[in-house]
Amino acid sequence: MWKKGSALLVAGTVLLTGCAGEASLVRDSIVATIEKPNYDFEGSLKLTGDVEKLPEAFGETADKEGTALLSALKAGVTVKGSQLDMDTVKFEVEVKDDKLLRDNKLWTGDKKASVETIVDEDKVYVKSPLDSKYLVIDSSASNPFMAEFGGSDAANAAKLKDYQDKMNDLTFNFVKKYVSKYGYTLTDAKNHGKQSVTLPNGEKVEATHVTVKIDAKELVKMFFFTANDAVASKEVKDFAIDMMVLTTSMTEDLYPELGKKTTEAEKRANAEAMINESMAEAKKWLDETGKVYTPEKIVEEMKKEGFHKLAWNLDFYIDSNKMPVKQTSDLSVTFQAPEMKQAVTIGLAADQYAYNFGKATKFNAPAKDAGLTVEQLVKDEKAINSFSDKGFVRPIAESMVDQQKWMEELTEDLEAEEAATTTK
Repeated sequence: MWKKGSALLVAGTVLLTGCAGEASLVRDSIVATIEKPNYDFEGSLKLTGDVEKLPEAFGETADKEGTALLSALKAGVTVKGSQLDMDTVKFEVEVKDDKLLRDNKLWTGDKKASVETIVDEDKVYVKSPLDSKYLVIDSSASNPFMAEFGGSDAANAAKLKDYQDKMNDLTFNFVKKYVSKYGYTLTDAKNHGKQSVTLPNGEKVEATHVTVKIDAKELVKMFFFTANDAVASKEVKDFAIDMMVLTTSMTEDLYPELGKKTTEAEKRANAEAMINESMAEAKKWLDETGKVYTPEKIVEEMKKEGFHKLAWNLDFYIDSNKMPVKQTSDLSVTFQAPEMKQAVTIGLAADQYAYNFGKATKFNAPAKDAGLTVEQLVKDEKAINSFSDKGFVRPIAESMVDQQKWMEELTEDLEAEEAATTTK
């Protein structure tokens, strides 16, 4: 799960920063991070701009709770943790302004509201300092609906995990191969030479500072470049075919009652035909659209719809081993929807430090008795007390328990209905 998310994140980051010219160092550093995903990290994320003016812009008066929410979003959160590999990561998120949580009796105590999350392959562990145990979310756990389609719950869960792993690996390998050749040249990417960066652990490193500036026109140009490049790429085509074949195999294997099985040759032939047709149609659309809608015209149309301006400033600090030790992102958008009285600028600012490459702080997944799954909470109603009624994890756990009970009741109804039909 984490591997797939990381691969897609890397793909998006690389494509959005471009990889040619001065930004090629950025591409190389991100690819290096994929290949050596073992490091500690620390950063922050917050909303910027005229956040507090949003209610007024829509002709509304901000109430006490709304004001507290906007204040919390603008104060942001801090994140710090360790990534051991693509499947294992631990991080803590702390809310800088937790007044809203306290006002709604979802937090108490001297410390700021925070939550610890551990991802260990298919399991996610969530716990706040107010809770005595972790809430465990297991994506590989049995699903009450699985038995309705294709037999054994456990057998299907194992098969599903195997297919998910194969899809993750396929996606991961494609991303590494494709982005290393991505060749969009950014209009505004500059190398500012060497600068000293002080890491959260106190260590100072010399890093190359690369800045990238992107506006709405640049994003449109990048979109068309990437789309045209994709429809002409054999690697993209092969990846799409392989993924479709794998998806078809999974569907036929898990749900045999939905249709007859096809041979590998038939699956591949069908996938090739569909992908070829889709890519041909996409190329035709791009050719026709590109002639009518130039980047300049699209930006002009966006302004007419109230999208006035976009500015995205990115800073990368890359050490001698091509590792991205520091990254900052400052994105702002100025817009005015038809129902708004005035234009508002809203942004998102983020920064991250990465350090201890290859020697991240080690940790172990919580012991079996240190956490509670949703299934365990359903069976033992008192177990919910392991999550503080003055913390925000408990409402999440209660919601998941209610959903699980509903699914089980629905499954029982379906089984009863099927049994009644069979008897008749």
